[in-house]
Amino acid sequence: MKHNPRLLLRLAQGFEDDDNVRVVVISEGIGVDWLRQQANDIGLSNLLTFPYQSFEQLPMVLGTGDVLLAVLEDEAGVFSVPSKVLSYFCAGRPLLIAVPPQNLVSKMVVEQDAGIVVNPSDLDGFVGAARALYASAETRESFGRHGREYAEATFAIDNIASEFESVFGRIE
Repeated sequence: MKHNPRLLLRLAQGFEDDDNVRVVVISEGIGVDWLRQQANDIGLSNLLTFPYQSFEQLPMVLGTGDVLLAVLEDEAGVFSVPSKVLSYFCAGRPLLIAVPPQNLVSKMVVEQDAGIVVNPSDLDGFVGAARALYASAETRESFGRHGREYAEATFAIDNIASEFESVFGRIE
């Protein structure tokens, strides 16, 4: 598995006494099945799971999160880039990611000051980072703003079109 569902379970457990926090997981497959079973077995009511949502729902889904999460195991971190993080930048929300530090997305989040990066094996650090974000609306706002500014500057269609034209020009 490229994703460690234990991180999300531990996160929900870390906030189970706080009625204001929900850990919402939108996914399918064995990882979310495991999460659902664990939450049921231990009576964890703040971990909510939903199937994948339609593309049309994406803005609403991302807009409902106060903090957006991404997790990626060390083994997958060298060759896999969680592209969902690019959408997270566009949403203007702070990021909490458990992704290897050498991963391109980790570097982007750190360089853009758009969130907190935690080593995927550091379950307690993941919960601690979530607590730090929960405690500071100012930090959340700042991270979200920086991510959005990066998205607007980097993903603008005119910039992207120029890059493609440049690449195609070199191929000829």
